[in-house]
Amino acid sequence: MASSEIGLPQYPANAQTMDPLSKDAFYIPNFDPAIHLAFEPPSKRYSFTELGLPKPQNAPNVCFTEPFQLFSEEGVRMIRRELFRKEFLDKYMRSWSRAPCYISGYANHENEGTFIKQAWHHPATQAVINEAFGAALKPLPREADLGYVNVQLGVEGLSGVYKYTEEPAKPLPPSEAAATIASSEYDNTPVDAWHKDMVPVVCVLMLSDTSTMEGGETAIKKGDGSIIKARGAKMGGVVLMQGGYTEHAALRATNCPERVSMVTSYCFADPDADDSCTTLRSFDPVNDDKPTLWNVYLEYKLKRLRNRIDSVLEKLDKKKQKGEIPTREEIEPWIKEQVTFLKMTSFELFERVPNYLLKEVPDDVLRSYLSDV
Repeated sequence: MASSEIGLPQYPANAQTMDPLSKDAFYIPNFDPAIHLAFEPPSKRYSFTELGLPKPQNAPNVCFTEPFQLFSEEGVRMIRRELFRKEFLDKYMRSWSRAPCYISGYANHENEGTFIKQAWHHPATQAVINEAFGAALKPLPREADLGYVNVQLGVEGLSGVYKYTEEPAKPLPPSEAAATIASSEYDNTPVDAWHKDMVPVVCVLMLSDTSTMEGGETAIKKGDGSIIKARGAKMGGVVLMQGGYTEHAALRATNCPERVSMVTSYCFADPDADDSCTTLRSFDPVNDDKPTLWNVYLEYKLKRLRNRIDSVLEKLDKKKQKGEIPTREEIEPWIKEQVTFLKMTSFELFERVPNYLLKEVPDDVLRSYLSDV
């Protein structure tokens, strides 16, 4: 399916960004996979089963991948060059209850974050993402679903982020870090607190130098409550994870003055695969534009339903050609599933906020809401 079919932003393939009149003049090349990708397949995929977690009913049994290299150092530098301009941070750097600092909201704005959009939407990037996960994925269309950035804060708070450049800060030896990295009010606060995502699958990209970093991992909670920590061996490394089903957090780095990661979100390309984790649970009432988010969310869900209907119509056409008729066993469960799909879409739009933001919905609440299905 073309990106326009699920409402992804469109932009010129040859778009470049240069503002010679700005005091922060910068130049961004077009994304080139030969230069900016450095893909190395993950060595392993971990299943929900082996981690003692419930497996999604109709989705791949892949909880997360081992960290693997996705972008080159040059690719990371270009991403950072776009992110850490004053004009960009002024518009898109935010803070909320779950994370002291994040950068988001630019994905559906024309001529903003052009290189980042090209990087994530390029067919070569999508192909290796699919290969690494082991199933076909598709980018999600909401603003926060592409290039959402978590930034670790230090003693200077948000103002310190304006000092970041395209060159990542170097991790320090422990003794030097203890002497030079001042303590701050954020030291005991995760970069992004424990949560489940409002999307099925996330790709977490490290934009900092992790070569000798201590801490800074993506922490994943197993079924027995123990913690696995995953982080790429160097900047440009990523982890793929079914974050909508997996409780996780972004941990602080202890020997580096920065820890920057970028999260891009996906649904399953198969329209019949589970989509129950595409929700509004992480809606930010302070920073998110509710009318836009609600409309894009409903549009996405209805287009996914349309794709499911198209799939059934293709099967029906084959039956017609063979002189067959659909059976009750085929049709009734499918209809009930789609009614539940629509009912849960309604729940997200009209019941999620403000009662169930950032938390699980109790089973009895869902049973009551779905009692007429």
